[in-house]
Amino acid sequence: MINPAGWYPDPSNAPQTRYWDGNASSSDVRPFAPPEALQAGPEAPRQRRGNGWIIAGCLIAVLGIFLGFLAASTTFTDGYGHATQGGPTIGTFLVIGLGLALAAVGFCIWLHAAVEKR
Repeated sequence: MINPAGWYPDPSNAPQTRYWDGNASSSDVRPFAPPEALQAGPEAPRQRRGNGWIIAGCLIAVLGIFLGFLAASTTFTDGYGHATQGGPTIGTFLVIGLGLALAAVGFCIWLHAAVEKR
C-alpha cells in the first residue's frame, strides 16, 4: 500500500519530517511538529446559555394558552340558572405574558453568548 503525498516522519532522523510525493521521498525536510489537535489539547465543552430560559418560557406560555382554552370552554351557571360562557381571565393573559417574557430573556442571553463567541 502506498501512502498519499504528504509530510511523514523521516526514517533516518526522528526529530524531523520528510515530504513523500506519492512515489518517493524528496529532499525537503522540516522539524517534526505534532498535529495541531494534539498541541491545542481537548476543546472545552460549549455552554448553552439561555436555552433553559427559552424552554421554561415556552412551557409557561403554552400552559397559559391551555388555561385560556380551558376557561373559554367552561360554562358557569349563576344563582338564577342562567348559563354564562366563560372566557380567558386576566390571569391567563398574565401567565402567557410571563412565559413570553421568559422566552425573550432566554433568547437575549443566547444571542449575547453567540455574539461574544465571535
